[in-house]
Amino acid sequence: MVEVLALHGSPGSGKTTLARELSETMRMADIAHGLVDLDDLSIVHPYAGPQFSRDNLRAVFPNYVAAAPGLHLIVPLVFNDEDDVDLLKAAVPGARLIVCETTAPIDVLKKRVTAREPTEEWRRRLRDFVDLYRSRDDHVRIRDFQVSTYPATVAESAAEILEKAGWLTPSGR
Repeated sequence: MVEVLALHGSPGSGKTTLARELSETMRMADIAHGLVDLDDLSIVHPYAGPQFSRDNLRAVFPNYVAAAPGLHLIVPLVFNDEDDVDLLKAAVPGARLIVCETTAPIDVLKKRVTAREPTEEWRRRLRDFVDLYRSRDDHVRIRDFQVSTYPATVAESAAEILEKAGWLTPSGR
C-alpha cells in the first residue's frame, strides 16, 4: 500500500526543508519514495484556484504508484481546514494518509518567513498568514502527530518524523 506523509504546518515551520531531508534520508536507506511539492504543482498564471494543485497530484499519482511498489510519498503543504484533508485523500486514492504537523515558536516562524521572502509585501503577507494559521483551533483534529522544528536541527526533526511515521522500521519498508 502506498503511504502519503503530509507535512502540514505554518509558513516557516520547515515543511519543504524537511521534505527534502526526508527524501535524502530515505534515498540513503534505499526506501522507495517520492516527493511532490504542491506549491510547484500549482505554479500557473493566471491563478487557477485552490484545487488546481490537488487536481495535478491526482493526475500524476498513478505514475508514482506504478514507479515503485510500497511507495512512500512525501507531500509538504498547508491544510486550510479539515475539508482540505479530504481533498488530499481524494487526490491519492487508496493511499494511507499520515499527517505530521510541523511547528515552531511564533517568533521563529516570523523570522524564517521574513528572512526568505524577497519583498516586504511577501514578508508581511506571510507574517500575517503565520498569525492566521496560529489562530486556528482545528490542528489537533487534522494531525496524526506533531514535530517541533525548533530548536532541533533539520536532521533531528526528520529522524523524529520518520520514527513517528514508522517509515524506517522493517514494517515501514
